[in-house]
Amino acid sequence: MPSDDASMEYLHGPIATTALAAAFVLVGVGLLVGLTSGSMDVLGATMIGIIVLTVAGIYITIRREGIVTRENGIIGCCVLLAMVLLFALYELTALSSEVVFAVVGFVGVIVPHLLLEYTSYAREKDDPR
Repeated sequence: MPSDDASMEYLHGPIATTALAAAFVLVGVGLLVGLTSGSMDVLGATMIGIIVLTVAGIYITIRREGIVTRENGIIGCCVLLAMVLLFALYELTALSSEVVFAVVGFVGVIVPHLLLEYTSYAREKDDPR
């Protein structure tokens, strides 16, 4: 939980909430128009809008809910690294898909488990474990 009241101000006003809702509706309409018309320009702009709204939503959730812990940071970094490895290994190497998915699974699942289970990286300073 966040400790300061300033972090709770995200999207509590009617203007901010209305703007975010309008952005979601606009992205939805853009996706519908892009898919029905077959316009790659509209679809590309819509995909950029989806990415921006996703990042904004994650930022707002982190600021309002206070969900960033060391454990979540380690898991998030390993998952992001696994995603980068998935695209890099799949596109830039001649490895079979089984090997690529094994490496990605190891980095995204096994490595964070081992780090959290057998090291003190995820423990907070106050944690007596």
